[in-house]
Amino acid sequence: MQRLNNLEKETLITNPDIRILHQKGVFFAGQLSGTAPPVRLVDSDIVLLALLCKGGSAATIVKQLHTGKASKYLPDAPSFDSITGRIRQLQQKQVLIPGAGISGTTAQGLADCADLPEIGNASRFRLSSNFALEPNPVGFSIWCAGSGKHHILSLELTLLLIAFSDGKTVAEIVSGQSQIGDKISRALGVSWLVHNKLLVRVDATPFIVRKQSQQVLAQKSDAPRWRDIKPDGRVPVYFAPHMPNHYPLALGMICAFITSYKCGALLDKYLLLPLTYLKPNDLLNGPYKKFGRGVWLFSNYMWSLDFNMQLSDVVKKHDSGNITIHGGPSTPSYAQSCADFMAQHPSVDIAVHGEGEVTSAEILEALCPPGSTSAHYNSQLLAGVDGLTFRNTGSGLDKLLRTNDRARVKALDDIPSPYTLGVFDVYDVPVDAAIIESTRGCPFGCTFCDWGSATKQKVRKFDLDRVKDEIEWIGKNSVHVLWIADANFGMYDRDIELAKWICHIKEQYGYPSEVVVNYTKNATKRLAEIIKVFTAGGIISQGIISIQTTDEVTLEIINRKNIKTEKYDELTQIFADEGLPLSTDLMIGLPGITVGAFDRDLQRYIDVDVDAKAYPTKLLPNSPMADPEYIKKYNIKVDENDFLISCNSYTESELKDMKLIYSYYVIADGYSVLRYVIRYLQWDHDIPALTFLHKLCDTIIRYPENYPSITWAMKHFSTDRIMPGGWNQFYNEIARFTNAAFGVQRNSAFYVVLRVNELVMPDDTMAYPATINLDHDFANYFCDHTTKSGCTAKSLTEYQEGAFTVDGPDQLANPDTDRSQYDNHQHFWELRSAIARNKSASRIKKEKSVTS
Repeated sequence: MQRLNNLEKETLITNPDIRILHQKGVFFAGQLSGTAPPVRLVDSDIVLLALLCKGGSAATIVKQLHTGKASKYLPDAPSFDSITGRIRQLQQKQVLIPGAGISGTTAQGLADCADLPEIGNASRFRLSSNFALEPNPVGFSIWCAGSGKHHILSLELTLLLIAFSDGKTVAEIVSGQSQIGDKISRALGVSWLVHNKLLVRVDATPFIVRKQSQQVLAQKSDAPRWRDIKPDGRVPVYFAPHMPNHYPLALGMICAFITSYKCGALLDKYLLLPLTYLKPNDLLNGPYKKFGRGVWLFSNYMWSLDFNMQLSDVVKKHDSGNITIHGGPSTPSYAQSCADFMAQHPSVDIAVHGEGEVTSAEILEALCPPGSTSAHYNSQLLAGVDGLTFRNTGSGLDKLLRTNDRARVKALDDIPSPYTLGVFDVYDVPVDAAIIESTRGCPFGCTFCDWGSATKQKVRKFDLDRVKDEIEWIGKNSVHVLWIADANFGMYDRDIELAKWICHIKEQYGYPSEVVVNYTKNATKRLAEIIKVFTAGGIISQGIISIQTTDEVTLEIINRKNIKTEKYDELTQIFADEGLPLSTDLMIGLPGITVGAFDRDLQRYIDVDVDAKAYPTKLLPNSPMADPEYIKKYNIKVDENDFLISCNSYTESELKDMKLIYSYYVIADGYSVLRYVIRYLQWDHDIPALTFLHKLCDTIIRYPENYPSITWAMKHFSTDRIMPGGWNQFYNEIARFTNAAFGVQRNSAFYVVLRVNELVMPDDTMAYPATINLDHDFANYFCDHTTKSGCTAKSLTEYQEGAFTVDGPDQLANPDTDRSQYDNHQHFWELRSAIARNKSASRIKKEKSVTS
């Protein structure tokens, strides 16, 4: 009784700032601003929060839930202590706060749901992706873009709505939710929820589709697997691919060359185990257990190094007679760096520098010379193999010996193709992508780059027919993604021929569906021609201009002065004129860059309406940037993963600022969340986009609670592409912020801009195509400001009325876009319209706007 008397003195209210959110069948209460952590809710919590939406005595609420009218909504009668305990918990989490009762309007109840067509019992519905409940004095309020208004729901209608969660049939709800009204009223309530678009059909295409695996197995081959092979006294050679979903080209090339070396002479002494991916335990308990001590080949990249080192450590600890050979771009070539690397990784016996095919074959020859029947570590013979650093175990001091540099392979076709030779025929795990080379080498010498240690090198070509045969193998084996690992694809006319061949193979076999390439640094019209070919052939690909930065000081420091930025500007216009997709690559944290220079890079690409993808700068071990003298000159500091964190042009704090503003840029312009807002403010109010974004960023950091929807978007949208409560509230906050920060009023023009930006955001309660009539013709306004035709652009208020149409949430979910996209340069989010950015392999036909 005393506890109840204490509760009588308390008046509580559901915090009006919280929102009830839903994810994967679980409900949470929290503030979008993140000022308080989210709280997981159970069914009884929804009832409790609904009862306190208008405020009231805590004791009264406890009575209602324990034995009163509200108890019928709970599956099990809660105890007095459990109710009071939960109230205390919700108070601590600021979900419930002190507050007096307030009045409100009338809520939609079950009794109000009449005269609507019934919904089929087998129909399955779910909550909207943007679902969010907002406390209201008479229940909960919910915004629906499909109906274009807020709905205020009673407790019973709210419980009926949330019962659908991730997906239930009408029959399940009508028959199963017996605590809510009677069966007829439940059926009418469901009909009302569906009619007002608060429920979404489960069989409707969602506007968010998480990337699903497109992996397929290679065609079944009769070639022997490791299980079919018997030990025969030859030395086993183990190839160690680090991941299952790519054919490991580097290891495949080495395997192919070893096979053909001196007409197969090494095969008399070495048993090359079939190249396939196995998890470490499966590899050790399978092939290794069967064949025993041998030679292990690893290809080290930044993404495979940790895996390879762990496996290398295990096999050396198990049997020191195993010989481990490590090559690849993350095996350092600089003398001191290599010494440090081998000191840090004692399981590495031999480090290979440069191209590894010939070197690997000669190593095997040295390990098992004429007259020998087993592999032995012979320092004297290894010293005659170019391109190595190895442990001189014979000295007794375990010192390192470095041999002469390896000359590059002049005739690349001396290396057989692992695809056509059958190396990958028994890979036997599903794959996403296949990698090929049509050339090797790069004439440029960018300091941050290490293209197989082949920068500032003459470009060598593989035979064109060989490359075509590899592409055909990839198509025949139904591989979705073709990765062309050239440093400068598009440098030669034959690259256009290869693009046409890829499309021919896709037409014949249905694959590949996506091509990932590294385009030539000095941009040419060939790039536009290649993308035009891919687009016509239904290949997902886009032009990528690898600008890295336009800052003159930085370009000088990173040795890119010979790459003409004006060529990129010409190419940008060609792509725009042809309606082809284009993006640019930037780098965050290059030596020489400053916060201001990075801002100018982002602003430049906003001005020309080209999406920019920025990557953090990593110190690659064999790049010119990793030269100790270069590091000292520019005072380069890196983190534990070798990413630059400071240098002589920026501090650690300034680098964080650059990364933060880039994250805002990605949401604002990459995903188009503010694409039209920032351009209108720039064109009609002389507010540069980066000025707006910096002010927005500073405000959100200082006052997140003032703009909760904006805060949520800037923190979470890149990873969780939903907007709790819908986009309407977000753009209302943008209007309020813009007025407070820059004095821009929400007049007829700004209203049009906000409405357009809201409409291009996908919402699964909307029916598409959708057309709205606007006071000002925004499509023509946008085209006039982005065209190079020379017409004089006017302010938006000078344009007459016009319609605006969007289409295609299904295009965001079909296999031609986000579902199958391997490369993530393109942001498939903004709905299609006459002014949306060009995307690759789209089935949408954009209507051309006629400039007034």
